[in-house]
Amino acid sequence: MKKLVLSLALIATTLVSCTKNELGKAGDTVKELKTDFYTMTVNSDAGFEHFLNQGGACSTDELAAYLENLLSPGPFGKLECEVKSGNFACSALHVENQQGAQMLGRNFDWDDCKAMVIRCYPKNAYASIATSNLDFLGFGEDYIPKGMINQYKATAAVYVPMDGINEKGVVIADLMAGDKELTDQKDASKKNLTTTTAIRLVLNYAANVDEALNLLEQYNIHSDIGSAHHFIIADAAGKSVAVEWVENKMIVTPSDVLNNHYLCSEKQGIGSGEESLAHEAKLLELRSASKGIMTADELTDAMFAVLSLPDASYYGGTQWTIIYNMEEASATYHWRRDRAEWFRFFAGKDITVHNSLSN
Repeated sequence: MKKLVLSLALIATTLVSCTKNELGKAGDTVKELKTDFYTMTVNSDAGFEHFLNQGGACSTDELAAYLENLLSPGPFGKLECEVKSGNFACSALHVENQQGAQMLGRNFDWDDCKAMVIRCYPKNAYASIATSNLDFLGFGEDYIPKGMINQYKATAAVYVPMDGINEKGVVIADLMAGDKELTDQKDASKKNLTTTTAIRLVLNYAANVDEALNLLEQYNIHSDIGSAHHFIIADAAGKSVAVEWVENKMIVTPSDVLNNHYLCSEKQGIGSGEESLAHEAKLLELRSASKGIMTADELTDAMFAVLSLPDASYYGGTQWTIIYNMEEASATYHWRRDRAEWFRFFAGKDITVHNSLSN
């Protein structure tokens, strides 16, 4: 997909808003967990409720314009950003463990990037853990969230999550759908959301899959730049669905596996190639063999069986693997294909558990 780009004006205006103290404190919480892998705690919704009340946005440019009009001019000047392109190929698998707790594994496959785990504690919404690819913010190849200004910039990541879980155990993840059909709904009676702000909507306000679907139906959805997307959404009660858009119609298909090709009957199998189909076949095989019941270690092994690895034509590979436990509302991260080391976060609790078998 073309990388999501936000102008510095968007960030700067955010910083001088009425929430600047909260966002400033959020910037102060940035910590580096591993090379290119960070975490941040935001004790607010970073203005997201106000964003929705004002009508949302149907593009990244409109999101920037909204914040610029809403908030005061920022102190850092203007940053010229260049739109970049690329494709990510991801995998997801839903199972339950022996105690009946629902789990979902997720691989995010991309060029080597910088990522941020965002712990968000809104006052009028659900607490959540989400992951943002910081490259999508468009601050340049050398950007790292270190130092006062760059840490402040990182708070924009609240608006561009790739995946996450909230305190109710609702998980949502964005995957490429496999073609270039853009979703661009235009119901004049509805407010607007881009792909990533739709993910934030679900994390903030949905207590289960049905509520998530109802929320998405209330907004016009607009694909983030350049590609078709689909979501997997699952909840603590065991429901798991793929959400896709064909000719601007939202289509929901029950599914425990999602890769980079469509599942709905209207476009079934259309997708991004042999790797996607091979990964789907492997995950279905493993799920069938286990009858849909796995330990966390077994689910991790399943996700590591469908890693995307660097080769001559692709620089990067699987950037993060997450094992979500919906009962305890936790997310366990493996960074860049490291099976031995993991970091675990709990939605609603400011707790990080770190384990490295290599230490």
